[in-house]
Amino acid sequence: MQMVLFISLLTSSAALFKGSPTTPKKAVDSKATGFAGRVVPTGRAAVSIRQEQTFDEAAQVVTDLSTTALRLGTCALMIHHGFDKLDHVDGFTANVVVKFFGFLPGEPSFWTYSAAATQIVGAGLLGIGFLSRPTAAAMSGTMIAAVAFHLLNTGPEGFPLSVPAQHSYNFELAAMYVVTLLYFTAAGAGPLSVDEKVLGGELRFYKGLFDQISGES
Repeated sequence: MQMVLFISLLTSSAALFKGSPTTPKKAVDSKATGFAGRVVPTGRAAVSIRQEQTFDEAAQVVTDLSTTALRLGTCALMIHHGFDKLDHVDGFTANVVVKFFGFLPGEPSFWTYSAAATQIVGAGLLGIGFLSRPTAAAMSGTMIAAVAFHLLNTGPEGFPLSVPAQHSYNFELAAMYVVTLLYFTAAGAGPLSVDEKVLGGELRFYKGLFDQISGES
């Protein structure tokens, strides 16, 4: 009898603990709060994030302006080289093209006019940032030829540790043009350009042309 009472008491206690009333928690719809999966910063953390965003935006503006200044400065300094060739077609043809690049096919003066046109028209196109990558590549080609001319004419002049008598290597300016123009060949003109503001992105523009030619949508 005692055993039956003990078992009955044990069963009643288990049922009591199992069925003890608990207050159900109301389900919170994380999507409704708008912060699903995010940690919302407050106080100092929020201020720090805002300061970091402001700094990043300011740094980006400085970068964009610097890229634009470099592009405009390069083109402003480049264009007179083209005009100089047009003013001295015979001299440039005889002393540069024929003397050092006689292996080029066709009339030698053609290459003088081609180099001049590339530097003049290219300076205008790259200056406004239109079709910047192929333009910069073509302009860099003329400067690579200029570097080759100076190296063939005067040699490396003890580059890089010597101190030339004329205070700079003869190929130095042309080499700096090459480096700068190759940068724009790879990176484009930057956000402050016709390519970005009008065409919606230079590479995207080229892709659209390619898709039209290939018939892809």
